[in-house]
Amino acid sequence: MEAWILAGTLDGRSARPALLDEVAGIPHLLRLTCDAALAGASKIYILWDVARPLPDLSSVFSDERIAKRASLEIVTHPPGGAGGDEVLVVRADRIFHRDLPRAAIAAWRAGGRIGVVAGAEHDAVFATDRATALELARAAGEPGGLAAAVARIGTSEAPPPYLAFTAAAPDRRALHRAERRLVWSLRKSADGLAAAWINRHISLRISWLLMRTPVHPNHITIAALVLAILGAAAIAHGAAVVGFLLVNLGSIIDGCDGELARLRYQFSRTGQWLDTVVDDLANVAYASGIALYLTDLGVTWAAPLAFGALGAFATTQLTQYALLRFVYRSGDLAAIPWAMQSTELLSGRGLRSFVPKLFKRDFVLVVMLALAIAGRLDAALVLFAAGAALFAVMFWTQLARYAFAR
Repeated sequence: MEAWILAGTLDGRSARPALLDEVAGIPHLLRLTCDAALAGASKIYILWDVARPLPDLSSVFSDERIAKRASLEIVTHPPGGAGGDEVLVVRADRIFHRDLPRAAIAAWRAGGRIGVVAGAEHDAVFATDRATALELARAAGEPGGLAAAVARIGTSEAPPPYLAFTAAAPDRRALHRAERRLVWSLRKSADGLAAAWINRHISLRISWLLMRTPVHPNHITIAALVLAILGAAAIAHGAAVVGFLLVNLGSIIDGCDGELARLRYQFSRTGQWLDTVVDDLANVAYASGIALYLTDLGVTWAAPLAFGALGAFATTQLTQYALLRFVYRSGDLAAIPWAMQSTELLSGRGLRSFVPKLFKRDFVLVVMLALAIAGRLDAALVLFAAGAALFAVMFWTQLARYAFAR
């Protein structure tokens, strides 16, 4: 599939932001091309006005975030080819949610000459055939020309993705507002209870502060692990409240790695695996800290219970690792579509989606902090063991059903 980025002059005026203007930490053109590439475009053309001077785009063309995904080319006329070819047309004078191109493509494939996202504000992305894309490209430079062409031809619509937006940014103030909407849209429909109510409100502000720094998402993941280990050590030495505050802080900061990865397109398979393994190591660390503290107090059942719980936890997680590695080719547990942590399940509504969120790490850690404040680390360890056992039973039941269905 091709993508055409309409740059230079749109609606009779120079497109803003400019292609090399920074938007939330990266050049605007890099954001546009990455969005198109992630939607499936392997060849991306930047359509530029003949009469206007051409900026030096070499830094974007050589950036590995796009160079590994698609080839870029600057052209002064729309490329030719078969009329039925699928083309994604993108306005360069808009900032929009990263999932809009995929939604527009789905709308076009469902039927209609132009696929768009429903809603008057979503005028940045169009999926269509090559012949129609040529009509749109020819009309784009005239005042209101693109909108008039779309209205004349007709569209098929897809529902807006979660937290979708489209924004014009002709000046610095409008750009600042668009960047805020861009950062706020980093939330996920599959977020857990504590993540949605508490953690994202903090992590998104941290990501806003970090988006223009050289801090890499993997650096944040390692920082979250350090906080979890420090918290576990504090728990083991009797400072349970301080310890769980540190572990919860690590969980909040851990949200920033995914936010920055989505914001600056710095995701990778290595980053997925690092995030997954660090989360599990953090769980093992704080459970071990509780067991060590209770054992020092003379609670004889603490060590055997913790050993059994961590054994069940490790068995379940290692099995999921094997599925990710050999079946789903991912490092993200949400990629297992039939499991309790899948994006599809957690993004739904009703009890079926609510119950799995009670097992998510963000909610469990808030409960653990409450028990630490109440001075009931014994109850915290029992809760961890019960959760590990119940999760293991549910996972293996799901796996057996899936294997039988296959």
